[in-house]
Amino acid sequence: MEKFDALWSKAMYVTIKRVFGESASELIYRQAERQAFLRREQLGENVEVFQAYLQRLVGMEISQIILAASLKALCITLQREYEEIENHFSFLDELYRVKFKLLPPSSFDTACSPSYN
Repeated sequence: MEKFDALWSKAMYVTIKRVFGESASELIYRQAERQAFLRREQLGENVEVFQAYLQRLVGMEISQIILAASLKALCITLQREYEEIENHFSFLDELYRVKFKLLPPSSFDTACSPSYN
């Protein structure tokens, strides 16, 4: 599972790319590096700084829309990761259940099982 900051940075990048397109989003990130000293990978660590930069660049309303869309993308990504982890553990649970059914009873199992004579 990726770090939260990296996931947030990725969600922000995808959203900005969808809104502005490939070349304009690259320009936005280059300018963010020059003007706000923010690299794309650091957005998750410096959300407030990037938000202020984005507000200066596109205005309050558009920056709020971009942040809301990024948050929604992040939630979708986190839900997908949670479901993948959940599926993985469900598979492991099923695998262990089958394994224990196939194992012959051990002397410990027979010694610990209650006897109903």
